Amino acid sequence: MVTPQRGWRDLPVWVFCTTKGTPLDVSNVEHAFKRALRAAKLLEHFSPHGLRHTFASLLLQQGESPAYVQRQLGHASIQLTVDTYGRWLPMGNKAAVDRLDDATPGTSGSKVVANPTFGGTGASELPELTGAGGGS
Repeated sequence: MVTPQRGWRDLPVWVFCTTKGTPLDVSNVEHAFKRALRAAKLLEHFSPHGLRHTFASLLLQQGESPAYVQRQLGHASIQLTVDTYGRWLPMGNKAAVDRLDDATPGTSGSKVVANPTFGGTGASELPELTGAGGGS
């Protein structure tokens, strides 16, 4: 393996250079990337960074864990991954939420909360909020 003239004994895998160890020419990289996009039948306006976002978003939409995506992207923290890609996380089990609407009187559920007449008085029954935050 050829290494840069002033540097490492072995070239690190994250360094991209010519076989002579010189920096890559930007236009050559762009042309090679566009060839790869055409071969993959993707639009040529994609960038490597855009494909990275697509990769992460598709993984999350398909149910992969944020921790797995974090490792794939090399993020230092899970917080960065969730902050960046959180909108692509599945929003839970719709069937479980729908079951809340099937609640019968005397049980909990969204219909119970939304219907102010449950409880028998016909008056809206809101819990008294206490504390500085006003909620639990």
